[in-house]
Amino acid sequence: MRCGCYIRPDLSTVELAREPAEQTATLPLSRTLLDLRSRNFAAVRLSPRDAVRLPRGFGDRDTGPVTLIGEFLRPGVYDIRRGERLSEVIARAGGLTPQAYPYGAVFSRESVRLRQQEGFQRTARELEQGLMQVAAGQAVAGMRGSTDLSGAIQAGQALANSLRQARAAGRMVVEANPVVLAGRPDLDVLMEPGDLVAMPKRPNEVTVVGAVLNPGSLQFATGWKAGDYVRGAGGEQRFADGRRAFVVLPNGQSAPAGLGAWQSGGPPIPPGSTVVVPQDPSPYETWGFLRDVTQVLSQVALSSAALAVIVRSSGR
Repeated sequence: MRCGCYIRPDLSTVELAREPAEQTATLPLSRTLLDLRSRNFAAVRLSPRDAVRLPRGFGDRDTGPVTLIGEFLRPGVYDIRRGERLSEVIARAGGLTPQAYPYGAVFSRESVRLRQQEGFQRTARELEQGLMQVAAGQAVAGMRGSTDLSGAIQAGQALANSLRQARAAGRMVVEANPVVLAGRPDLDVLMEPGDLVAMPKRPNEVTVVGAVLNPGSLQFATGWKAGDYVRGAGGEQRFADGRRAFVVLPNGQSAPAGLGAWQSGGPPIPPGSTVVVPQDPSPYETWGFLRDVTQVLSQVALSSAALAVIVRSSGR
Protein backbone atom coordinates (compact mmCIF):
# COMPACT_ATOMS: atom_id res chain seq x y z
CA MET A 1 0.00 0.00 0.00
CA ARG A 2 1.21 3.50 -0.86
CA CYS A 3 -0.19 6.58 0.86
CA GLY A 4 0.58 10.17 -0.09
CA CYS A 5 -0.66 12.57 2.60
CA TYR A 6 -0.63 16.36 2.43
CA ILE A 7 -1.32 19.11 4.89
CA ARG A 8 -5.07 19.66 5.30
CA PRO A 9 -6.22 16.90 2.91
CA ASP A 10 -9.62 17.01 1.25
CA LEU A 11 -11.36 13.97 2.77
CA SER A 12 -14.37 14.29 0.48
CA THR A 13 -12.57 12.92 -2.59
CA VAL A 14 -10.08 10.30 -1.41
CA GLU A 15 -9.01 8.10 -4.31
CA LEU A 16 -8.47 4.36 -3.81
CA ALA A 17 -6.69 2.57 -6.67
CA ARG A 18 -6.65 -1.25 -6.59
CA GLU A 19 -4.99 -3.75 -8.86
CA PRO A 20 -7.16 -6.63 -10.08
CA ALA A 21 -6.81 -9.93 -8.28
CA GLU A 22 -5.98 -11.70 -11.54
CA GLN A 23 -2.69 -10.47 -12.98
CA THR A 24 -3.70 -9.95 -16.59
CA ALA A 25 -2.76 -7.17 -18.95
CA THR A 26 -6.34 -6.59 -20.05
CA LEU A 27 -7.83 -5.65 -16.68
CA PRO A 28 -7.17 -2.02 -15.73
CA LEU A 29 -6.80 -0.62 -12.25
CA SER A 30 -10.05 0.00 -10.44
CA ARG A 31 -10.35 3.48 -8.97
CA THR A 32 -12.90 4.44 -6.35
CA LEU A 33 -13.63 7.85 -4.84
CA LEU A 34 -14.37 7.72 -1.13
CA ASP A 35 -15.95 10.37 1.06
CA LEU A 36 -14.25 9.78 4.39
CA ARG A 37 -16.10 12.63 6.05
CA SER A 38 -19.19 10.46 6.43
CA ARG A 39 -17.66 7.07 7.21
CA ASN A 40 -15.13 5.60 9.56
CA PHE A 41 -11.55 5.24 8.34
CA ALA A 42 -11.44 1.78 9.90
CA ALA A 43 -14.32 0.65 7.68
CA VAL A 44 -12.18 0.93 4.57
CA ARG A 45 -10.39 -2.37 3.98
CA LEU A 46 -7.04 -2.12 2.21
CA SER A 47 -5.21 -4.82 0.32
CA PRO A 48 -1.57 -5.21 -0.64
CA ARG A 49 -0.45 -2.93 -3.48
CA ASP A 50 -3.41 -0.56 -2.96
CA ALA A 51 -2.72 3.11 -3.57
CA VAL A 52 -4.54 5.79 -1.58
CA ARG A 53 -4.37 9.40 -2.69
CA LEU A 54 -5.50 12.18 -0.36
CA PRO A 55 -5.81 15.36 -2.44
CA ARG A 56 -4.72 18.58 -0.88
CA GLY A 57 -7.61 20.64 0.38
CA PHE A 58 -8.03 24.19 -0.86
CA GLY A 59 -7.00 26.89 1.58
CA ASP A 60 -7.31 30.62 1.11
CA ARG A 61 -4.36 31.31 3.40
CA ASP A 62 -1.23 32.22 1.46
CA THR A 63 2.17 30.73 2.20
CA GLY A 64 3.75 33.66 4.04
CA PRO A 65 3.10 36.92 5.90
CA VAL A 66 3.43 40.56 4.91
CA THR A 67 4.96 43.30 7.05
CA LEU A 68 3.60 46.78 7.75
CA ILE A 69 5.90 49.32 9.42
CA GLY A 70 5.64 53.01 10.15
CA GLU A 71 2.51 55.10 10.53
CA PHE A 72 -0.12 52.38 10.94
CA LEU A 73 -2.21 52.21 14.09
CA ARG A 74 -1.22 48.55 14.53
CA PRO A 75 1.98 47.92 12.54
CA GLY A 76 3.32 44.40 12.46
CA VAL A 77 3.35 41.09 10.59
CA TYR A 78 0.07 39.87 9.06
CA ASP A 79 -0.84 36.56 7.47
CA ILE A 80 -2.78 37.03 4.26
CA ARG A 81 -5.26 35.02 2.28
CA ARG A 82 -5.13 34.52 -1.45
CA GLY A 83 -6.44 37.53 -3.32
CA GLU A 84 -6.14 39.90 -0.36
CA ARG A 85 -5.46 43.50 -1.37
CA LEU A 86 -3.47 46.32 0.15
CA SER A 87 -6.51 48.25 1.40
CA GLU A 88 -7.73 45.18 3.31
CA VAL A 89 -4.40 44.70 5.07
CA ILE A 90 -4.27 48.41 5.95
CA ALA A 91 -7.77 48.10 7.44
CA ARG A 92 -6.67 45.09 9.51
CA ALA A 93 -3.80 47.23 10.81
CA GLY A 94 -6.30 49.80 12.08
CA GLY A 95 -5.73 52.29 9.27
CA LEU A 96 -3.24 55.14 9.16
CA THR A 97 -2.17 57.55 11.87
CA PRO A 98 -2.91 61.28 11.44
CA GLN A 99 0.79 61.85 10.68
CA ALA A 100 0.93 59.29 7.85
CA TYR A 101 2.06 60.37 4.39
CA PRO A 102 0.61 57.77 1.98
CA TYR A 103 2.01 59.62 -1.06
CA GLY A 104 5.47 58.64 0.19
CA ALA A 105 4.66 55.03 1.10
CA VAL A 106 7.20 52.43 0.00
CA PHE A 107 5.85 49.09 -1.25
CA SER A 108 8.70 46.57 -1.53
CA ARG A 109 8.43 43.12 -3.13
CA GLU A 110 11.18 40.51 -3.01
CA SER A 111 10.81 39.33 -6.62
CA VAL A 112 11.13 42.93 -7.82
CA ARG A 113 14.17 43.48 -5.58
CA LEU A 114 15.96 40.48 -7.05
CA ARG A 115 15.35 41.73 -10.60
CA GLN A 116 16.57 45.22 -9.71
CA GLN A 117 19.68 43.87 -7.98
CA GLU A 118 20.51 41.74 -11.00
CA GLY A 119 20.00 44.81 -13.19
CA PHE A 120 22.58 46.70 -11.14
CA GLN A 121 25.07 43.86 -11.44
CA ARG A 122 24.43 43.44 -15.17
CA THR A 123 24.95 47.15 -15.84
CA ALA A 124 28.18 47.08 -13.81
CA ARG A 125 29.44 44.15 -15.89
CA GLU A 126 28.56 45.96 -19.13
CA LEU A 127 30.43 49.06 -17.96
CA GLU A 128 33.49 47.02 -17.08
CA GLN A 129 33.40 45.27 -20.45
CA GLY A 130 33.23 48.66 -22.14
CA LEU A 131 36.21 49.84 -20.12
CA MET A 132 38.23 46.80 -21.18
CA GLN A 133 37.36 47.31 -24.85
CA VAL A 134 38.33 50.99 -24.78
CA ALA A 135 41.58 50.26 -22.91
CA ALA A 136 42.43 47.50 -25.40
CA GLY A 137 41.72 49.80 -28.32
CA GLN A 138 43.96 52.44 -26.81
CA ALA A 139 46.79 49.94 -26.43
CA VAL A 140 46.45 48.75 -30.05
CA ALA A 141 46.38 52.30 -31.40
CA GLY A 142 49.35 53.27 -29.27
CA MET A 143 47.48 56.17 -27.68
CA ARG A 144 49.23 57.51 -24.62
CA GLY A 145 48.45 60.29 -22.23
CA SER A 146 44.89 60.88 -23.43
CA THR A 147 43.38 63.00 -20.65
CA ASP A 148 39.81 62.65 -21.93
CA LEU A 149 40.05 58.88 -22.21
CA SER A 150 41.67 58.58 -18.79
CA GLY A 151 38.86 60.62 -17.26
CA ALA A 152 36.22 58.51 -19.00
CA ILE A 153 37.76 55.29 -17.73
CA GLN A 154 37.96 56.63 -14.18
CA ALA A 155 34.33 57.75 -14.32
CA GLY A 156 33.26 54.36 -15.64
CA GLN A 157 35.16 52.52 -12.93
CA ALA A 158 33.62 54.68 -10.21
CA LEU A 159 30.13 54.12 -11.60
CA ALA A 160 30.63 50.36 -11.90
CA ASN A 161 31.83 50.18 -8.29
CA SER A 162 28.87 52.21 -7.05
CA LEU A 163 26.48 49.90 -8.89
CA ARG A 164 28.04 46.79 -7.36
CA GLN A 165 27.66 48.28 -3.88
CA ALA A 166 24.13 49.63 -4.43
CA ARG A 167 21.26 47.89 -2.65
CA ALA A 168 18.04 47.44 -4.57
CA ALA A 169 14.87 48.25 -2.64
CA GLY A 170 12.43 46.24 -4.75
CA ARG A 171 10.07 49.19 -4.76
CA MET A 172 6.83 49.11 -6.73
CA VAL A 173 4.95 52.34 -7.39
CA VAL A 174 1.51 51.77 -5.83
CA GLU A 175 -1.38 53.81 -4.50
CA ALA A 176 -1.42 53.47 -0.69
CA ASN A 177 -4.05 56.04 0.32
CA PRO A 178 -7.11 54.15 1.63
CA VAL A 179 -9.39 57.03 0.61
CA VAL A 180 -8.19 56.85 -2.99
CA LEU A 181 -8.34 53.05 -3.04
CA ALA A 182 -11.95 53.11 -1.88
CA GLY A 183 -12.90 55.04 -5.02
CA ARG A 184 -10.39 53.37 -7.35
CA PRO A 185 -10.39 49.63 -6.60
CA ASP A 186 -8.49 49.03 -9.84
CA LEU A 187 -5.43 50.60 -8.15
CA ASP A 188 -5.64 48.27 -5.13
CA VAL A 189 -2.62 45.98 -5.53
CA LEU A 190 -2.81 42.26 -4.73
CA MET A 191 -0.55 41.31 -1.83
CA GLU A 192 2.07 38.56 -2.01
CA PRO A 193 3.90 36.77 0.80
CA GLY A 194 7.00 38.72 1.81
CA ASP A 195 5.68 42.14 0.79
CA LEU A 196 6.77 45.10 2.93
CA VAL A 197 4.82 48.34 3.27
CA ALA A 198 6.60 51.28 4.93
CA MET A 199 4.36 54.24 5.75
CA PRO A 200 6.40 57.39 6.57
CA LYS A 201 5.44 60.49 8.49
CA ARG A 202 4.78 63.59 6.45
CA PRO A 203 8.27 65.00 5.75
CA ASN A 204 9.24 68.65 5.85
CA GLU A 205 12.30 68.64 3.62
CA VAL A 206 13.50 68.26 0.03
CA THR A 207 16.91 66.69 -0.63
CA VAL A 208 19.33 67.88 -3.33
CA VAL A 209 22.17 65.57 -4.38
CA GLY A 210 24.70 65.34 -7.19
CA ALA A 211 26.69 68.10 -8.88
CA VAL A 212 25.70 71.00 -6.61
CA LEU A 213 27.95 73.05 -4.35
CA ASN A 214 26.30 72.06 -1.07
CA PRO A 215 24.33 68.79 -1.31
CA GLY A 216 21.87 68.13 1.49
CA SER A 217 18.29 68.59 2.67
CA LEU A 218 16.44 71.90 2.65
CA GLN A 219 13.24 72.80 4.43
CA PHE A 220 10.19 72.36 2.23
CA ALA A 221 8.74 75.62 0.92
CA THR A 222 5.31 75.75 -0.69
CA GLY A 223 5.51 76.54 -4.38
CA TRP A 224 9.25 76.00 -4.72
CA LYS A 225 10.46 74.26 -7.87
CA ALA A 226 13.58 72.19 -8.51
CA GLY A 227 15.53 75.29 -9.54
CA ASP A 228 14.73 76.98 -6.23
CA TYR A 229 16.09 74.04 -4.24
CA VAL A 230 19.21 73.79 -6.42
CA ARG A 231 19.92 77.47 -5.77
CA GLY A 232 19.33 76.84 -2.08
CA ALA A 233 21.99 74.12 -2.26
CA GLY A 234 24.54 76.61 -3.59
CA GLY A 235 23.79 76.20 -7.28
CA GLU A 236 25.22 73.85 -9.86
CA GLN A 237 28.87 72.89 -10.03
CA ARG A 238 30.95 73.81 -13.06
CA PHE A 239 30.47 70.46 -14.79
CA ALA A 240 26.82 69.90 -13.81
CA ASP A 241 24.28 68.93 -16.47
CA GLY A 242 21.09 70.74 -15.51
CA ARG A 243 19.33 69.57 -18.67
CA ARG A 244 19.39 65.99 -17.43
CA ALA A 245 18.52 66.75 -13.81
CA PHE A 246 15.52 64.87 -12.47
CA VAL A 247 13.30 64.65 -9.41
CA VAL A 248 12.58 61.47 -7.46
CA LEU A 249 9.03 62.01 -6.21
CA PRO A 250 7.88 60.60 -2.84
CA ASN A 251 5.81 57.86 -4.50
CA GLY A 252 8.86 56.46 -6.32
CA GLN A 253 8.25 57.98 -9.73
CA SER A 254 10.79 60.26 -11.38
CA ALA A 255 10.29 63.34 -13.54
CA PRO A 256 12.51 65.87 -15.33
CA ALA A 257 13.57 68.72 -13.06
CA GLY A 258 13.27 71.34 -15.80
CA LEU A 259 16.60 73.06 -15.12
CA GLY A 260 17.49 73.69 -18.77
CA ALA A 261 18.16 77.19 -20.08
CA TRP A 262 14.73 77.43 -21.72
CA GLN A 263 12.82 75.65 -18.97
CA SER A 264 10.99 77.16 -16.02
CA GLY A 265 12.26 74.80 -13.32
CA GLY A 266 9.39 72.34 -13.54
CA PRO A 267 6.26 72.15 -11.41
CA PRO A 268 6.30 72.74 -7.63
CA ILE A 269 7.91 69.86 -5.77
CA PRO A 270 6.11 68.01 -2.95
CA PRO A 271 7.83 67.38 0.40
CA GLY A 272 9.93 64.25 0.57
CA SER A 273 11.27 64.62 -2.99
CA THR A 274 14.90 64.30 -4.06
CA VAL A 275 16.45 66.50 -6.76
CA VAL A 276 19.33 64.79 -8.59
CA VAL A 277 21.75 66.90 -10.65
CA PRO A 278 24.14 64.64 -12.64
CA GLN A 279 27.53 65.63 -13.96
CA ASP A 280 27.85 66.62 -17.61
CA PRO A 281 28.79 63.43 -19.55
CA SER A 282 29.49 65.25 -22.83
CA PRO A 283 33.31 64.91 -22.58
CA TYR A 284 32.84 61.14 -22.50
CA GLU A 285 29.87 60.59 -24.84
CA THR A 286 32.15 59.27 -27.58
CA TRP A 287 32.72 56.25 -25.35
CA GLY A 288 29.56 54.14 -25.51
CA PHE A 289 29.80 52.75 -21.99
CA LEU A 290 28.95 56.16 -20.45
CA ARG A 291 25.95 57.06 -22.58
CA ASP A 292 23.29 55.92 -20.10
CA VAL A 293 24.75 57.47 -16.96
CA THR A 294 21.60 59.45 -16.17
CA GLN A 295 19.40 56.36 -16.35
CA VAL A 296 21.73 54.44 -14.06
CA LEU A 297 21.85 57.30 -11.56
CA SER A 298 18.06 57.45 -11.61
CA GLN A 299 17.76 53.76 -10.71
CA VAL A 300 20.25 54.08 -7.87
CA ALA A 301 18.60 57.25 -6.56
CA LEU A 302 15.16 55.60 -6.56
CA SER A 303 16.45 52.65 -4.53
CA SER A 304 18.35 54.90 -2.12
CA ALA A 305 15.28 57.04 -1.47
CA ALA A 306 13.12 53.97 -0.86
CA LEU A 307 15.62 52.41 1.53
CA ALA A 308 15.82 55.67 3.48
CA VAL A 309 12.04 55.63 3.99
CA ILE A 310 12.14 51.99 5.12
CA VAL A 311 14.89 52.71 7.66
CA ARG A 312 13.06 55.73 9.10
CA SER A 313 9.73 53.90 9.28
CA SER A 314 11.20 50.84 11.00
CA GLY A 315 12.27 53.01 13.93
CA ARG A 316 8.73 53.95 14.88
